Amino acid sequence: MSPDPSDPDYNATRKTCPICWEAFVATGRQAKTRLYCSRQCKRTAAARREVERTTPASATASPFGTPPPAATPPAPAAPLPHIAAQRDCPHCGGPVTIVALLTTPEAARPQMPVAAPGGVIPLRR
Repeated sequence: MSPDPSDPDYNATRKTCPICWEAFVATGRQAKTRLYCSRQCKRTAAARREVERTTPASATASPFGTPPPAATPPAPAAPLPHIAAQRDCPHCGGPVTIVALLTTPEAARPQMPVAAPGGVIPLRR
């Protein structure tokens, strides 16, 4: 026999109120989502959340508690390339920075691969 939705205990769920720790039975449509046993406990929880939200974290910390974690110093930024020249863009007039990059002579003058006898250009040497 299947459960009858018209039964008042159809969705009954035993729960414990997180404010007053009283056991209660949640019934009805909101049985799965109901957290508090009464409106008073619901208001108390909302007031506590408001206090936690508006109170700075340092004011709620215990003076004998664990110290807050030390702020880690920021990692040093990667060195930026040296600016070789700065000109105006011929199209929009905005500043354009020309950066001198250091490279090996082989990379600066790449050579075109020579086609193999079958007309295939190798991808690697």
